[in-house]
Amino acid sequence: MNLTIDIGNTNLMICAFNGKKIYSYKRISIRGLCEKDLPKIFKVVNKKKDNIIISSVVPSFEKKITRFLKKKNFDFFLVKDLVKEINLKTNINNKKEIGDDRIINMFYTKELFKKSIIVVDFGTATTFDVLDKDGIYDGGVITPGIDLSLKALKDNTEKLPLVNFKKIKKVIGHNTQQAIKSGFFWGYVSMVEGLINKIEMEKKNKFGVILTGGNSLYFKNIFKNTLLVDEFFTSKALNHTLNKIGKINDFF
Repeated sequence: MNLTIDIGNTNLMICAFNGKKIYSYKRISIRGLCEKDLPKIFKVVNKKKDNIIISSVVPSFEKKITRFLKKKNFDFFLVKDLVKEINLKTNINNKKEIGDDRIINMFYTKELFKKSIIVVDFGTATTFDVLDKDGIYDGGVITPGIDLSLKALKDNTEKLPLVNFKKIKKVIGHNTQQAIKSGFFWGYVSMVEGLINKIEMEKKNKFGVILTGGNSLYFKNIFKNTLLVDEFFTSKALNHTLNKIGKINDFF
């Protein structure tokens, strides 16, 4: 069994894989999550059989998990340990700035599609990562995430409510909640379409699109040239990387 651990700014995603198939997963908010909670979360892990890979954009929480796993004598490795093993060229100036999730997504994307792909990840931030026509990770775009922006709107106004993000048909809202829901759904649709168009103009190339992240399913059948909509894409990328480099005991 492979176990993938993806530590994001909002959620901890843990997926257990049997081969390429996810047979169980947990998505847990990291807000208020303490080290004392980890034994319950990881109680199904078998240290003699399970191979563990960790992606993290939250160093403070990463330390909690790695400290716990070390205490339990679990073997694991971090994405940052594998960067030199990953055959992925990039035009990003400082490779150390690249988030684990972004580089692992690009590696998996190249493995699947080779070139000319934009990965849009609807997470805490909405990110766009570009695999160019030569199969090089060219760079990307980072914008505020949907849930983060909804909360910011509520927290910084006196009368506007916090609404649940959802897919809606009409653009014009007839009350405040409808107007906010429209603004966020159709606003993000317009932003994504606009940025994809700008990228295509700048690169003088047409791109296939992959959508991932917690809110990606709301945008199914919305954007042209969408090849894949998969909220588990990063977890699958981690699993693929683990299989690609071999078993943990062979790596060290």
